Amino acid sequence: MKRIIIDNQKISEGMLVAKDVFSMDGTLLIPAKTRLTANHIVKINVYNISRIDIFVEDDYKEDQSEYRDIEAEDAALLPKDKAIYINDKRDRLLTETKEFIEFNMKYESQVNKVEDELRSIVLSGDIEPESLNSIVNDIMETSSTQNQLFSYMCRLKNADDITFAHSMNVSLLSSILGKWLGLSVVTVRELAIAGLLHDIGKVRVNQSILNKKEKLTDEEFNHLKQHTTLGYELVAAADLPLGIKHAILMHHEKMNGAGYPLGLSWDRIHDYAKIVSIVDIYDAMTAERPYHKRFHPFHVIKMFEEECYGILDTKILYVFLERIAHNFLDDKVRLNNGAEGKIIFIHHRTPSKPIIQLKGGRIIDLLNIPDLAIEEFL
Repeated sequence: MKRIIIDNQKISEGMLVAKDVFSMDGTLLIPAKTRLTANHIVKINVYNISRIDIFVEDDYKEDQSEYRDIEAEDAALLPKDKAIYINDKRDRLLTETKEFIEFNMKYESQVNKVEDELRSIVLSGDIEPESLNSIVNDIMETSSTQNQLFSYMCRLKNADDITFAHSMNVSLLSSILGKWLGLSVVTVRELAIAGLLHDIGKVRVNQSILNKKEKLTDEEFNHLKQHTTLGYELVAAADLPLGIKHAILMHHEKMNGAGYPLGLSWDRIHDYAKIVSIVDIYDAMTAERPYHKRFHPFHVIKMFEEECYGILDTKILYVFLERIAHNFLDDKVRLNNGAEGKIIFIHHRTPSKPIIQLKGGRIIDLLNIPDLAIEEFL
């Protein structure tokens, strides 16, 4: 059977899903090989999923001329074994550098400290400012001294416990985004703490459900959603700025009121929560998860552009996407048609579609070629 990408307006009951469907926060909505029902279609619309992959079966008679034929596109790319060889060689060279090895060792040490600190808070019910500040100092030092931070983070191996590595990453990215927004040193530090603690409630939920690879039941998903209120309860009495507590409680709220646990919207959501929410989604999508492989950063940027304006704070999102993309300027990339080149310009409002200089010198603007996209770094 062939696979095609189909717009959500053309989805109908009975279609067979060809690829796992995820929400923007990394939640598995519909597993591959699921036969769509009316409830699935409602879920697709609720989560603003614009397109999904489906199988075209022999008895599927509708005109397919306007659909994108994924199998035909795959055939035009480089041979898979060659592509994998190039990719493995590139990653092996980068990960064997002294700088990356030192970064990786420091990163793993910091994740262990994060785990110890968060578990201690859960067990004791108390927050030790000295221990928390020591971790945050290390995180802020990392964010300010690593020129290749984003390239390194893309190549880190999956941590044994994603909750603590994710907390570490969100702390790093929240402090960086705070700097990009021109916020004060005090605010940036508070954002680093908010990122570190934002998922602390996950330590108190059922871990087998948290790490489940299969599709969650509604009951299981509702159980996991409690981590926001459980986390808030853990820090409610602590001597922490209110913004940090609100970030823990509100980081899954959405500007359109469709989030949880309170269904807040716009100015009722604390700015710290708006910032943590954006980097939380970015890290969840670009890191390995039990329910999905990591997505390429430019693919995630495109998903933000297509799905999240009006759902996340647009002003903050503009800054985040453009600055993230700028971190990859001059990086060598392979496009989805097999062509190779380097990124030489990032568009202000559409950073997912940069200008590329191909091998041989030809320059192309991905903004003017809708079917072309960055597939991987070289």
